[in-house]
Amino acid sequence: MSSAAPQPTPDAPQPEEVPWWLKYAGRGMGTFGGIVAMALGLWTCVSFSPICIVAGIWQILAGFMVVLAEAPCCCMFLDFVQTFTNFIDRRPVWHKAAFYILISLPAMFLCAGLSTFLGSAMLFATGVVYGLMALGKK
Repeated sequence: MSSAAPQPTPDAPQPEEVPWWLKYAGRGMGTFGGIVAMALGLWTCVSFSPICIVAGIWQILAGFMVVLAEAPCCCMFLDFVQTFTNFIDRRPVWHKAAFYILISLPAMFLCAGLSTFLGSAMLFATGVVYGLMALGKK
């Protein structure tokens, strides 16, 4: 005799046990951090060192990618935004955390300045919040 309730398969995605406020904190920090990183990356580009200019461009692109992933409504005039956002949202939370942490580091290593440190720290902090989400309730 089989039961009427469907049995979950091992491959089925499990519901996340993340508090609602932590999800909104991650989104908010990602949006704010991405905008701050882009602004500070622009400030870094206004220098005389070619390496710092490259670091500023990297930071602008990293901030833009985070804003695309976290707040696609800010860039709906681009055709690929919805595709990119859907791709990012389908990934596990720890992928987001690792991605945000990894893209925040190169600018800080290329040009050691206050603006690159603050912009990269905002993106890094977003990765840390998503890392905490990946840990879940323990």
